[in-house]
Amino acid sequence: MPGNRERRAAKQRRRDAKRGHAPAEAPRPQDPGLPPESLQALLRRAAADLAGGDEGALTELRHVLAEHLARRRERVLAACDAVTAEVSVPPGGDGLGAALARGETVSTWAEREGARTEEAAVATVRLLASAI
Repeated sequence: MPGNRERRAAKQRRRDAKRGHAPAEAPRPQDPGLPPESLQALLRRAAADLAGGDEGALTELRHVLAEHLARRRERVLAACDAVTAEVSVPPGGDGLGAALARGETVSTWAEREGARTEEAAVATVRLLASAI
């Protein structure tokens, strides 16, 4: 569903088209967020940094998520699913690790638990860091 900004921009484009004005700038890409490969690399890098003892890695990850991916929950969860698909999680434990051991994905776990996008990404990074 388009937000207010998109609706206003569409309305302005329709007005401009009626008046015969050409668009002032080239159309912007519809989704300027990070591509899936970059997001997966970011999650892996944050996990490696966290495993190496850098607690600031989670802070950096949170900043990236807040700035660039706030409205892209599906993309973030899909990247979390992709990077955790490569990790074997032993049975037992709790939280995300237990859900993955039962065959769930990060997406299904986040929906079931009501976890925010940031919480799911941080849980993914912590899980990856523990597997390193």
